[in-house]
Amino acid sequence: MAGPPTHLTVFYAATAGKQGEELGADESQLVNLVYLLFDLLNSKIVTVQQHYVKPTIHDYTDNVLSEECKQFTGLNEELIKNAQPLEQVLDEMERFFKSKGIHPDYGGNLFSFCVDGPQLLRLCLQAEAMQKSIQLKSYFFHYFDLRKEFQKLYKRPANSIADMLEFLSIDADQSIDYGVRQVHEMACVIKRLINDGHQFTEPERIKDRLQPGICNKSDYVDDDTVVRARGLPWQSSDADIARFFTGLNIAKGGVALCLSQQGRRNGEALIRFEDVESRDLALKKHKHHLGNRYIEVYKASGRDFLNVAGGSNSEAQAFLSRGAQCIIRMRGLPYTATADQVMCSV
Repeated sequence: MAGPPTHLTVFYAATAGKQGEELGADESQLVNLVYLLFDLLNSKIVTVQQHYVKPTIHDYTDNVLSEECKQFTGLNEELIKNAQPLEQVLDEMERFFKSKGIHPDYGGNLFSFCVDGPQLLRLCLQAEAMQKSIQLKSYFFHYFDLRKEFQKLYKRPANSIADMLEFLSIDADQSIDYGVRQVHEMACVIKRLINDGHQFTEPERIKDRLQPGICNKSDYVDDDTVVRARGLPWQSSDADIARFFTGLNIAKGGVALCLSQQGRRNGEALIRFEDVESRDLALKKHKHHLGNRYIEVYKASGRDFLNVAGGSNSEAQAFLSRGAQCIIRMRGLPYTATADQVMCSV
């Protein structure tokens, strides 16, 4: 996205399971998407759209929604079971953006999502889209976190929309639908931010691929950016592990596969993220699934990461610095193999 946005799409979602701060922590599928288009130049609401989403259901006699979801959102089983699947809902969103002249692929004005915390886009939507082989559009990879924008201007943290409303002395919205209330209240906060001189200029970015790289044992790695993943399928590659943590920004060369004393992968890996927030979200993926296996995710230290990933090969660093380069490991080569024979086999 080039330049500051002219519009914000204020975005709310509910899953069939946990809500609020634990949204996305239980792998539950999305069941409700609500978005409000906000014109930043004129500081006004354009329109609101709401979609119910039918999750993948294997047995229609089973309940889809958890009790927490029903109590939190007011959604019911019939409403969700008769809804459209996620891919169709995202297609409708795309048509909406085209109709409002803000779709980036059709010469529209610039827009970015605005959310109350990163869980919706980073933990929920990215992971579910990957599992369902849905190719997300580029506009799903940048957003503003309203809590952070609030803190930038008022120099105080906010843990919820209610916190922001209370501080700004704004009355709660009276809409019947929970999701519609949420986006309207966020829009009220945005309007106040703008009136008080705030500008939405630097959206956060979601990386869509793992970048190769290596590190030295002498490098500094922040303890609060590293996790250890256990229970990985033995054939898992660094790309497989990056896909498991899709939506979270992994540092360059940030996946280190652990090996046994025999030099074989042992089902563990150390993952280094770009920031504390991504590490904390990664911990919420504890016991999420990679294929048929659930993966355990624990805190680890920078030293743990360097013990596995750290090296001192300056030639390898120079090679990778050229860009579009990678290093592979080959096993089982004959002892008599020459460099030319190795090159012919790859």
